[in-house]
Amino acid sequence: MRVFASTAALILLAAITGCGKSNPVKPPLPQPKYAPSSTPQNALYNLRLAYATRDSSGYDSLFDAAYVGTSIDQSDPTPALITFTKADESLHIRALAQRSTISTISFVFPATLRRDTDAADTLGWATVDMYPFQIEIEDGPTSFIVGPLEYMSFKLRPVTPSPGSPTDTTWHIVRWTEAAR
Repeated sequence: MRVFASTAALILLAAITGCGKSNPVKPPLPQPKYAPSSTPQNALYNLRLAYATRDSSGYDSLFDAAYVGTSIDQSDPTPALITFTKADESLHIRALAQRSTISTISFVFPATLRRDTDAADTLGWATVDMYPFQIEIEDGPTSFIVGPLEYMSFKLRPVTPSPGSPTDTTWHIVRWTEAAR
């Protein structure tokens, strides 16, 4: 019994005094969740992360106030163009965040996102076309899949000055077009 009491006292003493100051345990530095939206590609990678994690504030911050998204299913015998605003995107991501039955959301991009320009765009804008891509939402026993036989095109505009950006520019999504082939 005496050995047990001595051992317990040593353990208690070690717990109170710690391991000393010569080798303190330092917590790791917090890593940023998103890359700076200083390039069109970074803005789209941030879009993928915000969508998959259902982060409504991160998602909303990526869209320009004048954002217009469109979707059309060209395989439909009477295709209809559906139009979305920034407010619609905001409602969509909030609805995903509130749905407790969703177990997984994945947004898969092509291996490389190539920045391009379109002569019809406002000077300085960027275009990024994606094919193939896939968005999948697992909601209970149901899977919703968009892609891979569809393509997406994003139009992004630079916002300058942007003090938090390493390039003094932040890119915002102005257009998002989805179409089934």
